[in-house]
Amino acid sequence: MTQYKTGNAQEVVYKTLREHILTLNLLPGTAISENEISLRFDVSRTPVREAFIALSKEALVTVTPQKSSTVSRIDFTRVKQEVFLRENLEIAALKRFIKNHDESHVAELERCIQQQEKACKDRNYEQFLKYDNLFHRVFFDNQMVAWEALENMCGHYYRVRFLTIRLLEVINNLVQQHGELLQAVKHKDSRKAQSLLESHLHQLDTEEVMLKRLFPDYFADSRDAPPVVDFGGLSAVRTK
Repeated sequence: MTQYKTGNAQEVVYKTLREHILTLNLLPGTAISENEISLRFDVSRTPVREAFIALSKEALVTVTPQKSSTVSRIDFTRVKQEVFLRENLEIAALKRFIKNHDESHVAELERCIQQQEKACKDRNYEQFLKYDNLFHRVFFDNQMVAWEALENMCGHYYRVRFLTIRLLEVINNLVQQHGELLQAVKHKDSRKAQSLLESHLHQLDTEEVMLKRLFPDYFADSRDAPPVVDFGGLSAVRTK
C-alpha cells in the first residue's frame, strides 16, 4: 500500500476525484465506492471516506451509507444559485479591478485569451476552461478569499460550463466576449465592463434547454440508471 500521511492521502484522493468529476471523466450519476477507490489509489478507506465527505459538502458526491455513493447529477436549481453567487462576487471584484489594475494585469488577460484561442483551435476543452478560469481570476487580484469561495462552491456551474464549451460555436463566442471585456478594461469603462460580464454570465436559460436535450442523463431530474464507473476520459461524453 502506498505510504501517504493520512492528510496527504485524503488530499490526493479528494483533488483527483474532484478534477475527474468537474471535467466529466466521472460522469454525473456514476456509482463510486470506498472499496474501489481505495484500491485504485492504494490507500486505506479512511482518507477515501474523508474525501467523499468533502466532495459531498460541495454537492459533487451523494454519499449513501452502506451503499455505493454516486457522483451528483447536475442540479440546475443549484447552478442558478451558483451563478448568482459568482455574478455578485465577480462584479464587485471587477469594479475594484477597473480602478486599480496595471499593465501586468492587462498582459495576463491578453495571455489567457491567446491560450484560449490556441485551445479552441486544438479543441482542447480542459485547457480552454483552465484559461477561462485564469482570465476571470485576474479580476480577483487581492480578493483571493472571494475567488476561493467561488472555486469551492460552484462545481455544478463548472460542469455546465464544461459541457457548453464542447460545442465549438460556444467556445468561439466566449473568446469574442473575453476580447470585448478586455477592451472595456483597457479603457477603464466600468459600466460597459459590468454590462459585458453580466451578459457573459447570463446564458443559462438557453443552455439549460440545449444541454438537457443533448445530455439528458446528466441532470438531477433524469430517471435513467446511473452509468458504471468510467475513468476512461471524455470519450464517454455523448454528444447526440
